[in-house]
Amino acid sequence: MLKLSTSAFALVKKLPAALSAALACLVLAGPAMAVEAGADSDADARQERAQAAKQVQAERKAARAEIAAQRAVIDRRRTALESECYQRFAVEDCLRQAREEAREQDKPLRERELQINDEERKERAAQRLEDIEAKKAQKAASSMQAKERPPAAQRDTQAIRAQRAQDAQQRAAQQASHQRDRQAQIEQRQSAQEQERRAAARAQFEAKQKEAAERKARAADAARDRGPQAAPLPAPPAPAAP
Repeated sequence: MLKLSTSAFALVKKLPAALSAALACLVLAGPAMAVEAGADSDADARQERAQAAKQVQAERKAARAEIAAQRAVIDRRRTALESECYQRFAVEDCLRQAREEAREQDKPLRERELQINDEERKERAAQRLEDIEAKKAQKAASSMQAKERPPAAQRDTQAIRAQRAQDAQQRAAQQASHQRDRQAQIEQRQSAQEQERRAAARAQFEAKQKEAAERKARAADAARDRGPQAAPLPAPPAPAAP
């Protein structure tokens, strides 16, 4: 029976160390660099992580391609062995042996494939943690900037507040002036009404006085026109008692 050469598995066995090292650098560098103070250092850290991620992705892609190539070799070899089995007397035993051999040859490939998948899951988890830490750092920086505003911004705020206070004082003064004018108008109108009332009462009083004087004068004139009057006759004596 033909045997599959194991030289093709050498590259697959060498890849885990390189991929693991690159992934470890990526995972360890992520959260620590995310909280670094300073925009320049953070940008450099992000660039380094991006380059490391690209390298890891390229190595994984090469590893998956190598695994696929090795599987193709295994499948072709298994198909050839199965064809030979059909030429033999013990067909089932031969097929079972050929398939078992193919499974054994595929086992390290499958283990490597699972390892790559596990590394990708860990990388995604690390990336999620890094994103969370970055959001926390950004939120903390925003809060600090809100508490410690630049002097220019503070001056602008103070100027705005002073202008608002001045505007409020002007509005209050204008409102007070309008209120005083309104009160003066009300008092002036009430004074005019009071003067009119007093003038009407005086005119009415004078009219009554004049009317009384005229009645008195008419009575005097009538008395003079009648002349002196005779004294009235005395009353008759009361009759004597019987």
